[in-house]
Amino acid sequence: MSHKKSATKVTPDADLVAWCSALVPNQVDEVPDGWLTAIDLAAKLSKSRDTVSNQLTCAVKAGRAEIKKFRVMTNRGAYPVPHYRLK
Repeated sequence: MSHKKSATKVTPDADLVAWCSALVPNQVDEVPDGWLTAIDLAAKLSKSRDTVSNQLTCAVKAGRAEIKKFRVMTNRGAYPVPHYRLK
């Protein structure tokens, strides 16, 4: 026995579209010079991302580096990604 749900036509409401664009912005931040992601740093150092991530965690805890999240465009949309910079 097959059950089909009848699809109702949804017409876009101008207010709803405005709310959706306001609540889910696809904006990205401009990353200042000197800030790198773990992936960028791993590529520059020719090390694995996991190794560099562990080393960055230790450097942040020791106060030798700082961490800040910037919204950047990924393959899934704009997301906050941790970036690191030496102090």
